[in-house]
Amino acid sequence: MTNRLTYPLSLYVVWHPNFQQGKMIANNLYSIFCREISQPLSRGLNIPVYYRTVVDNETMMPIPINPANAKRNAIVLLVDQNYFVDPNFRIYTENISKLIDENTRVYPIALCEQAYDIGQGLSSFQFIRAYKGELSFKENFDFAMKQVKTSLLHDTARLLMNFQPTWKDTTQNNIPSPVKLFLSHAKKDGLITTKKFKAFVDANLKLDVFFDTIDIADGYEFEQQIEDNIKSSALVVFHTDEYSSREWCRIEVLVAKRNKCSIVVVNDVKNGEKRAFPYLGNTPTITMQVEEEQSFYDIVNLTLYQVINNLYQIELLNSFSELNKMKNVEFITISSPPELFNFIDIYKTKTEGDEKIVVLYPEPPLGVEELRILNEIDKDILFITPVNIPTL
Repeated sequence: MTNRLTYPLSLYVVWHPNFQQGKMIANNLYSIFCREISQPLSRGLNIPVYYRTVVDNETMMPIPINPANAKRNAIVLLVDQNYFVDPNFRIYTENISKLIDENTRVYPIALCEQAYDIGQGLSSFQFIRAYKGELSFKENFDFAMKQVKTSLLHDTARLLMNFQPTWKDTTQNNIPSPVKLFLSHAKKDGLITTKKFKAFVDANLKLDVFFDTIDIADGYEFEQQIEDNIKSSALVVFHTDEYSSREWCRIEVLVAKRNKCSIVVVNDVKNGEKRAFPYLGNTPTITMQVEEEQSFYDIVNLTLYQVINNLYQIELLNSFSELNKMKNVEFITISSPPELFNFIDIYKTKTEGDEKIVVLYPEPPLGVEELRILNEIDKDILFITPVNIPTL
């Protein structure tokens, strides 16, 4: 066994040094996949992100990419006019295309009309279009970034799930997306927004959606279909005034939590609730905005972000626990900050022996005030992040 940690995924951003918006796009991708660039201590995915733009004086190309540094690699190419006409960047692109395999994938972004003709091993690839109309960094940077973010989050989720890249999908094959969104809502006051959201996803994105009004097959047990679909989905909760008062809405949240599914709460409460459902806590929330299309992109992006977080963090934390195996210590890994709900699973695995249970969760550590509450339940269970493993 190697004593060196290999990260589940690395992301590279390649752009020409003369492309003025290149660093701004790269910094946005860093904030999405690693951590907020202006808040380096904030909670984030912590996926390593590397820039490839500075040109070596001898080769006149950026530093080569070594795919052996991670289990998987996502290489984002920002192909603008400067990139397209530079022969050295074309050679660099051809070298990158030779690295492509099941674990190293290239995601070219077309920032000029000629980008699709760059060749260099990318002729059959599906480009992310970002050069005119609504999807234009020059005309509307924030909206264009949201759409690019959606594509890249979905593509990297597929990579982490060992699913084929989107450019290999064909209509004839009819291959479903590995990422499914389960839309949880109260029909009394959440149906209209949920229907609009489903229509948006169906029209614009390569994601599967489970919507019980449409997707429950006739003659099948309602409860079983709901539970089976939640277990293989990311739960998008449209949290309206009536949501917490509905039994099935509460059941859907509990099933998702028990199965460690990704959960995102869309806050659309207008007047208030008689009782807030406590198990909607410890999940990311987002508020519905007036501009629905942009708001729907934000909801999808936050959900995909959570899907990647679950996949990446569990694989990374399992690697940490494997590298740090200790006698009489049992590691349990969770992909989000711990909460009281986690004790359900902990006590299921707890044995009568003298093994110490260590719950490993992603950086950064919780505050002392939250850890104190968790430790009151059972002082023999330790909640730590990887940085604290050496102190065991």
